[in-house]
Amino acid sequence: MRRDMMFLAITLMMIFPAAAQSGGSNLSIDDLGARHGQALAAARICPGARTTGKVAELAASLPAGQQPAFEAASSRILAAWDKAFACKDVDPAQYPREVNSCRKAKILTCSSTWAEIGPEGSALPGLLEFAPAD
Repeated sequence: MRRDMMFLAITLMMIFPAAAQSGGSNLSIDDLGARHGQALAAARICPGARTTGKVAELAASLPAGQQPAFEAASSRILAAWDKAFACKDVDPAQYPREVNSCRKAKILTCSSTWAEIGPEGSALPGLLEFAPAD
């Protein structure tokens, strides 16, 4: 189970190699939808992350004919994050803390996501911002 979670986390980090190299230009509808889903998932999972207005603008800026492909890609990424980070598996010696491998996978994935879609992201910058705790 732990290997599966690490594999999924690493897979999530490597989903977009072409988009990251392109600097965010000329992204396909599928790539845009995937980045949208990535931002929504990171806002739920990554500590301190929240989406910016660019996330809503991204979805609203597409023609109606492209919305289904965009939404499908976004939903696919959300589902992958949910599956990867359910983290119901706990270490009995440290209950109720998450299993160490799950925490490590979250840290790696959140760091990678921040580098891709954070304020100075390499793929589609500005989809995430830091929200300090109240």
